[in-house]
Amino acid sequence: MKSKLIMPLFIFMIVASVGCILIPSVNAATPPVYGSVILNGEPLGFNAKPIIINGSTMVPFRQIFESLNMNVNWDSQTKGITAQTTGLTIKMTLDSLKATVNDKEFTLTQTPFDSPEGTVYVNLRFISEAVGATIAWDNVKKIATINTK
Repeated sequence: MKSKLIMPLFIFMIVASVGCILIPSVNAATPPVYGSVILNGEPLGFNAKPIIINGSTMVPFRQIFESLNMNVNWDSQTKGITAQTTGLTIKMTLDSLKATVNDKEFTLTQTPFDSPEGTVYVNLRFISEAVGATIAWDNVKKIATINTK
């Protein structure tokens, strides 16, 4: 009777041991990396933190455009973003790598996206360069410095 119970228990232990070796452990999700932005020497206080995704600093679209003295329009039906100032129009669409600056098309490195909290993010470098600003990145401190002057 004991031998009939020992053999199935022995097989179970072997299978369980092999299963533990072959099944990879699940890692926790990588925590987000946040950054900050300085515009013309002044820190920008965003309602939602700038986030770094695949090497791109993403910032809330309305706040960055308004900080650059641009008028902003959000079209909830097309998910389109338009920012304008004298002689400059920037258009983007959520989840699209295509953007236009004065009707000239560009390919983005990171799509604009809507966060779970409802904040729409855009690529800071693209926006800065589109308005003719210079941008510098401090990778240690995670600070983007933009100069429009």
